Amino acid sequence: MQGVDWSSADDIGRLRIADFACGTGALLSATYEQIASRYARTGGDSRNLHTTMMEDVLIGCDVMPSAVHITASTLAGIEPVVPYGSAKLYTMFYGRQPNDDVQIGSLEFLAADSVLTNTREGGTSAQMGDGGEETPDNVFADVPDGSLDLVIMNPPFTRAGSDWEGANRDEDYVKQFRGLSTALDTQKEMSERLRRFTRNTAYHGYAGIASAFVALADKKLKPGGALALVLPISAAAGMSWQSFRRLIGRSYTDVEVLTITSNGGGISFSADTNIAECLVIATKNDGAGNENTGRFASLERRPRDMMQASVLADAITGITAPRSIDDGPYGGTAIMVGEQPTGELMALPVTRDGDIWGTVRLLDGSVAQTAHALSESRLWLPGNANGTDLPIAALSEVGHRGWHDINIASSSGPFTRTPPRPTATYPALWSHDAKRETRLVCEPDTELRVKQGQEARASEAWATAGRAHLSKGFRFNSQPLSAAYTATLSLGGGGWPNVNFANEASDKGFILWSNSTLGLVSYWWHANRQQSGRGMMTVTSMDSLPVLDFRGMSDEQLAAAERIFEEFSDKDLMPAYLADADPNRDLLDRRVVMDMLGFDEDVYRGVRRLAQKWCAEPSVHGGKARPRDARPILGDSSLG
Repeated sequence: MQGVDWSSADDIGRLRIADFACGTGALLSATYEQIASRYARTGGDSRNLHTTMMEDVLIGCDVMPSAVHITASTLAGIEPVVPYGSAKLYTMFYGRQPNDDVQIGSLEFLAADSVLTNTREGGTSAQMGDGGEETPDNVFADVPDGSLDLVIMNPPFTRAGSDWEGANRDEDYVKQFRGLSTALDTQKEMSERLRRFTRNTAYHGYAGIASAFVALADKKLKPGGALALVLPISAAAGMSWQSFRRLIGRSYTDVEVLTITSNGGGISFSADTNIAECLVIATKNDGAGNENTGRFASLERRPRDMMQASVLADAITGITAPRSIDDGPYGGTAIMVGEQPTGELMALPVTRDGDIWGTVRLLDGSVAQTAHALSESRLWLPGNANGTDLPIAALSEVGHRGWHDINIASSSGPFTRTPPRPTATYPALWSHDAKRETRLVCEPDTELRVKQGQEARASEAWATAGRAHLSKGFRFNSQPLSAAYTATLSLGGGGWPNVNFANEASDKGFILWSNSTLGLVSYWWHANRQQSGRGMMTVTSMDSLPVLDFRGMSDEQLAAAERIFEEFSDKDLMPAYLADADPNRDLLDRRVVMDMLGFDEDVYRGVRRLAQKWCAEPSVHGGKARPRDARPILGDSSLG
């Protein structure tokens, strides 16, 4: 909030602050207390703010009447003896209404400056009618576009989906509208209403309803206003969140993103979720600015209370020039509280194209710097800042994916799935099973049978079959492989979409690269790390995965790839989170780095050091204990 004189009660009284998913009011009350504290530090009496804060400044909305009442009680309790009139706290209509229309809660503000609220079921605000009398059954909440100085929210995260496996996308409906026992037909109408309201915004159905609240916040904020949102960490890397990142890159400055590294639990800012979250703070501009640099703080753990949070905030804001993602493999700038490091801060460009924000949940920022450099065709290893060129390209440039599993064997697909047979005409590698996926070569686990009347489409699908498969959901702490090979042509399923390259040598080179430390780190960097110990990709995000560019490899290198592949075809690999201690993964790194890519012993040792750092990342091991005998193999006895 720019230009506020915190010593002036009049200035403060002109602020407009909203939470459109206020719940029990925790964020609004914390905001109120911070404003009162700033005013008190200038010598003001915070009691003098209470009436205007309650009547004018704070706006809270929710679909649950009980939550709105708790919010009112919490805010009123800040100065319990100071009276006030009508608070701007509203229960919003939600679901099917008596006139048969549907309403979508606070998201109605996407289409209007003024929205009728549900005072009959617990709203706490009343508005004066034309004759001066109160009309509590006809209260409109007024929130004009571009009127707010701060929007602070922890919106719900539910996203689009369906109740049945392999459903056709046309049959999907929006999970976020199941609340309050809404019927299926009502959910569909609410979903359609939301789609109408959110055209050309940051909303995406597969990002979830949180992205609709982002669109609402952006619509209501004035230039110079502040955005403060708790979002799933998929907002930093998910392809369905790209429009959100594009919005931030184009229309916001002073971007601060906070995440929690943590070992195992405690990776969220919310008390009621166990998925990783990010806190995004930014200032709205007029949309005409150039690309800017965001500051990304990875905290070792969630602050215990407001006092600790305040100390951490001071430590972060006190760092004026943090190390950048492009400054070399040295890690971020330490966030110090006294003499104790509590995390790292790193600068990263926030692009207008919505590029991923990979610098989240980092224990050691040098891993991210190496991964980022890899995506830009630079091999830049910890302890070896000189670097060298390495040809890297997006997967879609080097090869091409087979069909999406939904189009292969869903209600509208040309195949049905059955257990595998050795004589299957149309085999597929469909699902994950870590126990049988310890070697580079995996057996197909599914037979596809052609539906009657679908022979032509089945042939079209089978024309995209291949031998290389990329994991769509890679559990670093239990699964060994990010990519697998099938000895026969096969299609890819929900867990293992297949990828095709120009020749079999490139297929095998891709498998080797993907399961080496450099490939694992590239996968991790590009994936959505919302769940601890797991990286997720959509089939769309796979297209932009940075991989080794086999098109520029010599015949000798491709021949080396085939030899190395044969050497490893019968070797078992440990789960990826033990890549630093796996003797076969160590040997694979040596073969890939030195024999296939032609680098020297120093580069190989640097890759093994990278393996140790990557395996120590909480987003990789997810808090899972390492076996006692899992000692790092660093390629040099003097190092470990």
